[in-house]
Amino acid sequence: LKKPVPYTELIFCVLAISRIYSALSSFISDCDETFNFWEPTHYLAFKQGFQTWEYNPKFALRSYFYVGMHAAVAKLCFLVLRHKVFVFYFVRMMLGIFCAVAEDQFYSSVYRKLNPFIANSWLFITLFAPGMFISTSAFLPSSFAMYAILLAYSAWLDGSDQAAVLWVAMGAIVGWPFVAVLGLPIFWDIVIKNGKFAKFAEYFIIALVYTISPVILVDLMLYRKFTITPLNILIYNVFNPHGSELYGTEPLSFYLYNGLLNFNVAFVLALASLPVYIIYQFFSKEIPWVASYLLAPLYLWLGIMFATPHKEERFLFPVYPLISLAAAIALFVVSKASAAFCGYFYKHLREASVVNVSGFYIIFIVLAGCRIAALEAYYRAPMHLYKDVYAIPEQEATICIGKEWHRYPSSFFVPENANVRFVKSSFTGQLPQRYYENINGTYAINPNQNDGNKEESSVYVNIKQCDYLVDLDLGVESPLEPRYNTKSGWTSVKSYPFLNAAKSKTIARAFYIPSYSKKHVKFGTYHLLKRTRLIKQQEEERERLIKLQKYQEAKRIKQQHENDEL
Repeated sequence: LKKPVPYTELIFCVLAISRIYSALSSFISDCDETFNFWEPTHYLAFKQGFQTWEYNPKFALRSYFYVGMHAAVAKLCFLVLRHKVFVFYFVRMMLGIFCAVAEDQFYSSVYRKLNPFIANSWLFITLFAPGMFISTSAFLPSSFAMYAILLAYSAWLDGSDQAAVLWVAMGAIVGWPFVAVLGLPIFWDIVIKNGKFAKFAEYFIIALVYTISPVILVDLMLYRKFTITPLNILIYNVFNPHGSELYGTEPLSFYLYNGLLNFNVAFVLALASLPVYIIYQFFSKEIPWVASYLLAPLYLWLGIMFATPHKEERFLFPVYPLISLAAAIALFVVSKASAAFCGYFYKHLREASVVNVSGFYIIFIVLAGCRIAALEAYYRAPMHLYKDVYAIPEQEATICIGKEWHRYPSSFFVPENANVRFVKSSFTGQLPQRYYENINGTYAINPNQNDGNKEESSVYVNIKQCDYLVDLDLGVESPLEPRYNTKSGWTSVKSYPFLNAAKSKTIARAFYIPSYSKKHVKFGTYHLLKRTRLIKQQEEERERLIKLQKYQEAKRIKQQHENDEL
């Protein structure tokens, strides 16, 4: 029988509330989430949306199975709510709740197999870490892989090897193929340590059949050809001569800054966790050996990601819970070591560990709170503004986006009677194109898409065709990116403040510090611009309707008087 874990229902409720808050409050931080996942989901549900080259049947790097599950939920939800913005947030909340289920399972397994201190420390860190705030409700394969890895190691800790292998396969096939690497410690335990090669082969084959079969079947139906999308994306990124480097490269410091922003002092502990754990094992066996199997995948993943030239924040999502766990293990060792060291000299200082742990919690939660507050205060303008876009009343309105294409939150924020188009900016890469709407766009090959990130000019429209324009004014302009809100012909109908990073102090923009940030953070303005002539036409139409109503009312009164006289 499994060792009972106290307050599991309460812990799940706390996790679920935290993840629902994240779903409702966090913004989309990666345009890949919008165009590679929300847009095909919107197309499957509503037959409108943008298509990236990765969904072009010629390349078929992305599976429709993953987005199809979400599209089914979105379609059913829309039948009830009849409002696409509500559907968007409902899907996000479902993702957050599923993550809470996985986290609750992992917490219980760590509580039973390691110890309550480590489990509770992990829970505290994962609840408040800005990295978890961003990742838990993100519609990304790396977030789905995070859920799967949590469930895989939870199953493995509880002695269910077959379930562990299944969840690793699920994370790799349905989510992101590269996360199969995170299952190597489980493979090592089953095959190398315990010699169960035949059992592992059986589990692996069953898991592969269960996960790859629906993926191939759905893609066969929608691409109208046999393809193995997880293999395609693996080949493109590993064996293609240009691969993901086309989309930018970053120095090693990128992930260090990312870790410090998203986990602050916990990230420092996490990086030191393996050597700290090994040294502690020479003095005490209080932490079971399985902890090394939970630390190994973190170091393995960080090693691979740090060595990869193309770096993005979402690439670390699968190991975010393991960062929290590694920090919790290191904190346990530090608390024990400090108590033993101080107590050796002064018996009354044996409680030093309580001070150390409390100090860590205070520093961590203050920095985490300041970071989340900064994200909320500085970057949410696009999410607010596109709710206003959804309320645009004109039929067949053309809404244009220039340099702010990468902050477009998806077609879920665009009314059905409107069309979104791109206007030329200084960006020279490849932009998504509209799915074909008159035929089934999932299997129609768009000849104007390429796998080399080469700009395709046919995606742009002339600015004269735009009725509305979404733009960010930071006080600077160029020939391709003018300050549209200062130009004649445009009127700002909605605007929200947005961080001007170039004019703000680094610490002030990284963390919201009430008195300090107010002085050292500068803002630009996020605008929804409307053609001035349309506003004038609407005002003239409104005046005409008012005059007509007055005339009809006067006529009605006159008729009433005549009737009274008769």
